[in-house]
Amino acid sequence: ADLAYNEHVSGEDLKVVLKGMGYDLIKHDTTTPVPGYLGHYIAISGDDDDGSVVAEDNNSSSSLLKKEKEKIAVIGIKGTSTLEDLLTDMCANSVEYTLDHPFYDGGSNTLRCHEGVYISSQRLVADLLPLVKNLLIPSGYKIVVVGHSLGAGCATIVSLLLRTSIPSLRADSDKKLKVWAFASPPVLDLDSSRGCSSFVTTVVNNCDVVPRFNIGPFVVTVRLLRAMHKRLKERNLGMTDLLLKDWLKKSHNDLEEEECDDEKDEMLMSMEEYVLAINDAISRSDDHDPDHLYVPGKVLVLYDLWEKEQVFEEGRKESTKDYATILKEWVKHLKEEDTLRSIDEVHAKNVPMAEEAILSDGTCKALRLIEFDGRLIDDHLASSYRSSIANILSSVENTTVA
Repeated sequence: ADLAYNEHVSGEDLKVVLKGMGYDLIKHDTTTPVPGYLGHYIAISGDDDDGSVVAEDNNSSSSLLKKEKEKIAVIGIKGTSTLEDLLTDMCANSVEYTLDHPFYDGGSNTLRCHEGVYISSQRLVADLLPLVKNLLIPSGYKIVVVGHSLGAGCATIVSLLLRTSIPSLRADSDKKLKVWAFASPPVLDLDSSRGCSSFVTTVVNNCDVVPRFNIGPFVVTVRLLRAMHKRLKERNLGMTDLLLKDWLKKSHNDLEEEECDDEKDEMLMSMEEYVLAINDAISRSDDHDPDHLYVPGKVLVLYDLWEKEQVFEEGRKESTKDYATILKEWVKHLKEEDTLRSIDEVHAKNVPMAEEAILSDGTCKALRLIEFDGRLIDDHLASSYRSSIANILSSVENTTVA
């Protein structure tokens, strides 16, 4: 998926990298002249492919692309890397669209979707459809659509639009069309997000904010903050109380004496109370609210272990820059290189890797609220996804061997 950025860790050109994986590059378009256009590439498995797996490091994408003696056409869609892409991201209204045919059995021919993602995907499908329908499918190729971030959301919509246009793709579930979406934003209504689970797998890395970037998680988060604010008020620690104390010009020592009582070491909420507050906030949401969108398909949520946090945070204190500095570097690099990808180099180090994973869907509780964690941007980077996936795969291999 990250090959669409054409910035492979080896520094080699995309064509060379794909050739090393047994694929021939047949189309590569990196231009996004205005919002709503997507950079992408198309590669097909080479004729000299003997089905063997290319031996590369764990950060390689070859394990996802390489299938034993199978003809595969990979469509890689580039994520947010220009200002134009960012504007596409910001067109995030939930809009209803009508399809020519339902994209899954028993489904509706209408859906609600992220506006910018749908318009961009529609334009890309208009470009890709003749090639897919008249050459790749008749030649026996399985279509694999991959993407990261904006590219992940568009990979899903491109695939379902292809399914509505090509009957054979609807008939064979994921045998002829498969989507791997990494860090996808919420793009579909609840029924549609579940309806594409037979051919779409979305991967979410830990606290990544993008898969939670929708009105639904924001509403749940606000409700949780209100519950915490209520608890603060009960302890006379609300903002009004603190401002009143300052207005009365009480000394700093007096404030400390009042606030540091016998309960000073007690948590604001116990874990049980926190979980109950989250469940209550989620239960009050209407899952079918037309403004609420979800991460599509089967969702593999990669997560870190809490006991590792302190160790990593100590290592990050000296090396991690504040977000104001990060944003300045983004703007500077935009002007110089017309890309946001420099953030990968800025934060490639000292980013904790996920240890375990759960399989769910877009309604997974972990995705229903914003996690206020220092890693909510770090976890979105392609480099963080590579590291987390490699770490989990390594753990699985070691467990299997043991």
